[in-house]
Amino acid sequence: MKIIISPKAVKELKKIPKVDQIALTRKIRLIIDPVANTNEEKLSGFKNIYRVRVGNYRIVYRKTVSEVYIILIGHRKDIYRLINQLFR
Repeated sequence: MKIIISPKAVKELKKIPKVDQIALTRKIRLIIDPVANTNEEKLSGFKNIYRVRVGNYRIVYRKTVSEVYIILIGHRKDIYRLINQLFR
């Protein structure tokens, strides 16, 4: 399975403190592992879009059979507002 990270997600990831960046990148690697328990939750109102919690941060991604597309990475207080702006 292939991981694609959007430019917006990369930009937001660079703003996050280094310790949290490491935790987020580890979780991104676990997303593609079918055996790992990532506690992903489907976002209601969206098709094939999931989120994963990593401390105070969220990874929002779209999952298909062959790839995982990381849409957004951000703080929990901002991420849902960004999702609504992006998709609605």
